[in-house]
Amino acid sequence: MTTIEEMKNALADLKGKPKFKKQLEFASLLTEFFASENIRPIVVGGLAVEIYTRNDYHTHDIDFVSDGWHKFDELLREIGFTKTEREWYHLETEIAVEVPSNYLDGSLDLINELELPNGKKIFVIGVEDLIIDRLEGISRNAPYPENDEDYEWAYRMYLIHKEELDQEYLMNQAKKVNVSHFMDRW
Repeated sequence: MTTIEEMKNALADLKGKPKFKKQLEFASLLTEFFASENIRPIVVGGLAVEIYTRNDYHTHDIDFVSDGWHKFDELLREIGFTKTEREWYHLETEIAVEVPSNYLDGSLDLINELELPNGKKIFVIGVEDLIIDRLEGISRNAPYPENDEDYEWAYRMYLIHKEELDQEYLMNQAKKVNVSHFMDRW
């Protein structure tokens, strides 16, 4: 188990590291810290896209879906983060964390557990659900969805992971949320 003091020390050690490595390592520290409380933070959003595109995409924050929002708030404030409107921010390391929900809009069975070089692990939303998430976002917001960058990232993730995707699940989910037409040409 990781203590508050160990979290502070580990956070200080992250200064100066490349942003992607820093975000992954901090996500793994949070995952380890909350494991003893049966809280399993799941990386979603931009960092998940960055992971699945092998660091081609770049994000400014770490988004989690997790129970225990108040415990995140307590811990992050205690180790030096400042709460802004939607996220917590650590000035010295330039790490931002957001917990937008405690509900994963996707399959718990498709969550990937990744072991990092530091020996710790993180949980990441399944790539199928992330593709659907990106397509859902553009279907509601963009006048020309195929020109939106989220379409491009969904397509890239599809191409990179095509061989290991649960194609049946992906298409069923796409039909369920009315975005399958985007994937017809893929």
